Amino acid sequence: MKTRLFSLALGLSLALVPMVATPLASNAQVVQNVANGQLDWSNGQITVTGTGAAPAKAGMSAGQKRLMAQRAAVVDGYRQLAEAINGVQVDAETLVQNYVVESDIVKTRVSALVRGAKVGNYRYMSDGTVEVSVSLSMFGSNSLSSVMIPEIIERKKIKTIPSYPTPTPTNQPNVVETPLPTPEAGDYTGIIIDCRGHGVTPAMSPQILDTQGREIYVGDQPIDPDMVVSSGIIAYADTLARAQSNVRVGRNPLVIKAIRAGGGVHKTDAIVSVDHANMIMAANQKSGLLNGSKVLFLIDKD
Repeated sequence: MKTRLFSLALGLSLALVPMVATPLASNAQVVQNVANGQLDWSNGQITVTGTGAAPAKAGMSAGQKRLMAQRAAVVDGYRQLAEAINGVQVDAETLVQNYVVESDIVKTRVSALVRGAKVGNYRYMSDGTVEVSVSLSMFGSNSLSSVMIPEIIERKKIKTIPSYPTPTPTNQPNVVETPLPTPEAGDYTGIIIDCRGHGVTPAMSPQILDTQGREIYVGDQPIDPDMVVSSGIIAYADTLARAQSNVRVGRNPLVIKAIRAGGGVHKTDAIVSVDHANMIMAANQKSGLLNGSKVLFLIDKD
């Protein structure tokens, strides 16, 4: 697999389009370190560092050596990014790599993502090598989610609902919008599952279940596929203050304490009590919080 990924990256180096990339996040909340970069689940960014050196050939000018080192750094960055993408956890049992291996369509689309990755500014080291950051968005158009979420929905048979309709613009000049009311107790705007202390790890398709095995979120409850491509099935935060200030869960989120982590080898799911599960379902029935993916997991910082 690594050999094939390197061959892909080498071919991509012939058609490089330099772009400004987001640097490694210095204040990210939920970050997983990979061999030469980061998976930033809070800010939705995969960033790796490529390193390259010019070949030791006689007669090359300083400018030629620099260009060769730049190209080698980008090739290495693409290889590192492909490996990082393959290592992203989809759920408790499955990596993105499993989808890539099993589907030529997914493999082709992931390869296209690598080709479209953003290449940052070159950094010139004292030993003559060159470093460069290469990054890819996890959510939004041309992101990992845009490739993986449709596959996840299809394979796991997740129910979907149509995207929330966008209001049709009107030409009425005197229309006055009514301000949103301040939420009262019980009028929840989102759901925070406090998973701290249970070892829950980030994934693209986590679940909420109760202690009786009932699927509370992702599975029996339908989701808006466009919403989860845009911002993920859930959000992550590492402190309660950051969780409560996340716009995704709104001004009055329902905070539930998980009883334990769920899943297989990787503990990506949250298990809640039956009573708390009923509270979540009641809030969803009233405000459609689960259907709108207004869900955040509060997990421990690595």
